[in-house]
Parts: sequence; structure tokens; C-alpha cells
Amino acid sequence: MTKYVICGTLIDATGAEPAKGKAIVVDDDKIKSIIEAKEVPSGAEVIDLSDRTVMPGLIDSHEHLIVDIGDEEAQCSETVPYLAMKAMWNAKAILRAGITTMRDVGERYFIDVDAKRCIEAGLIQGPRLLISGHPIIRTGGHAHFLGREADGVGDMRKAVREQLKRGVDLIKIMASGGMSTKGSLPDSQEFSDEEIIACVDEARRNGRKVAAHLHGGPALKVCIDAGVHSVEHGILYTEEDVKLVAGSDTWLVFTTGVGQAAMESPNAPPHFVAKASAAQAKSLNVRKWAKQYGAKIAVGTDTYHGRMDVEAKALVEAGWTPMEAIQICTIKGAELCGLEDKVGTLETGKLADIIALDGDPIADLGNLRNVTFVMKGGKIEFDEIA
Repeated sequence: MTKYVICGTLIDATGAEPAKGKAIVVDDDKIKSIIEAKEVPSGAEVIDLSDRTVMPGLIDSHEHLIVDIGDEEAQCSETVPYLAMKAMWNAKAILRAGITTMRDVGERYFIDVDAKRCIEAGLIQGPRLLISGHPIIRTGGHAHFLGREADGVGDMRKAVREQLKRGVDLIKIMASGGMSTKGSLPDSQEFSDEEIIACVDEARRNGRKVAAHLHGGPALKVCIDAGVHSVEHGILYTEEDVKLVAGSDTWLVFTTGVGQAAMESPNAPPHFVAKASAAQAKSLNVRKWAKQYGAKIAVGTDTYHGRMDVEAKALVEAGWTPMEAIQICTIKGAELCGLEDKVGTLETGKLADIIALDGDPIADLGNLRNVTFVMKGGKIEFDEIA
């Protein structure tokens, strides 16, 4: 069935200037073409978004469905049914926020595996998921309550294989300590060099890439030398660290908003607030260096579900233009996920992941919160006006 999406202003995220008077021709789940609105045939099925800004669905490159901002260990101690239903709730809310593709970087009980199955089967609403299963963590390490604890090269390889057995899209490793775990040092190296190398090798031999939680410290060079695909957070990186990332093929995924939100949350434990507060003072410089040295950047909301507007504003604060920030929230996320031929821009042949906003996000990135319409793969998921 062919539909015609009439756009007020079209931002296709290719880098082209916003355009007026356009219509997106959607055939089944894909974009057939983009035409002048005046060329829409009489009697055609029309979705009238002529009073709104139309752009590609957002891509959240770092998320967790079962955890909200607060006491993460307490949340992870909940029962499996409770966490599964919470994941369903969050998945729907994330999609409602205009995020049509999401990279899930770790859940307890393989809840992401079943959430993905349920979304693809149409049983629940949620974004298109890339999943990692259990994050791999050293015994007693950061987020030990969330993932699979592993020690030694042999156990590391087994842990990777366990995730592969469950059909994950990528492997997640906690390479450094973290903010939310009591007693954890965010810039400490959690695994030995040999364990990290084994993780990447085992994943690569099985056609998967590795995402490394890595706030800062000596693990960064080990991960880059080993061939880790992305390093997550990066809030404590030095200028030399950022140069190292920029000179490699490794992506840096910023999650700026979650630390800011934790500092203000009454539910966050004191140790989380204290570490987040100390780190946030350094985060702007890291982003500025990433812009200066040309690191490959994507962004994620972590547990600050749906708040891509915060991530986009943080990029502009560091020197990216609003259009560049929008591209990082769309096509750059697609490139990180290996989906750039399917999503991330509004172009002929790509999946029809289309959102509409009240307001102009170029003038005010806060308008990324004003999502009134969401289409994923040609299916209307939300429409406030209908």
C-alpha cells in the first residue's frame, strides 16, 4: 500500500538544507521516492504533516531497557516478570520519543533477547533493537549485578560464546569501572589485557563487534589496540586519549545526559551522585576535543530514556552545529550500528522510519522532545493528531 507523507519542513539528515513543499512516498516498509507535494496524485492515501517538521527516526546508540536513573543494583534485583514488564513499558516510551532504532548494551536475564522477539513479532511496541545480552564483567566489577561475571581468558571466551548462543548482535564488555556501582573506580582497568584481547578475538571470529564501557584510564589503549568497535561514555578521557580514539577506527559513544540527570535525581545513591558530579566537570572538554580531532561520534541516553534532545544540545555546546548534532542522532548512529544502508536518513530505498515534530529542531534542539508522529518501517506507531 502506497502512502504519501506531506511534509511541512523536511530534514532528511543527509546534510542537505531543510526543504519545504516535499512529500515522502512510502511503499510498504520503504521509501519509494521523495517528490514535490504538489505532485501527490488526487485520491491518494495522504498523511498530512504539513504543519510539522519531518525527519528520520532517531537512533539511540546506548540504552538499557530494565534500568532507570537511580539505584541500579536495587532495580536489577527485581523479579524476572517485573523486569520484563518494565522493559516493555520503557520500549514503548522510547519509541514514542521518536527513537526508531536502539542499541541495547546489556540487560539481565537476556530480557533484550525476548524484547526484540516480541517487538519483531508485533506483540509489543518498541524500537528496532540491536542487542548484546549480558554485559561481560569481571567478578565484583562494575555492574556485577547486571551481567555475566568472567575471570581469565578461557572464561572470557566462554562468556562471549554464551551471548552468541542467544543470538546477540554485539558483545558488551565492562572494560573500566563505573559511576553507579558502589566502590568501583571509573578509570580503573577491570580486565587484564589478555582478557580484553580474547573477548575481541572471540567476537570477531564469530562475526560480532565489541562495545566497551570505558570511562577512562589505561583500558582505553588496550581496547583500541585489540580492535574494540566502540568505547562508551568517555567522560574522563584526556586530550591524548581523545587523539588516540580519533586516530583509530573506534567509535566514541557519548552519554552526557545520564550523568546530569543522576546528579539531580532523588533516587540516585550518594556514591553515584558524587562520582557523576566529579566527572561532569570534565565532560565538556572531552566533547570539545572529540570535535576538534574528528573522532567518530554517536550518542545514547543510557538510562535517561528518550532524551536525545539532551545529547544533541551537549554536542552543540561543544562546537557541532545543530544539523551536525541531528546527523549524529540519526545517520551517524546508523553507521555505528552497521545499518546506514537501511536507516538514518530519509532517502529512496531506505526503511520508512519517519518522525514529525512540532517546532524547528535546527532553531531549538529542545524541539526533539516534541514528537507528535512516529512511523517505523512504514507502520504508523503513534500519531497525536489522528
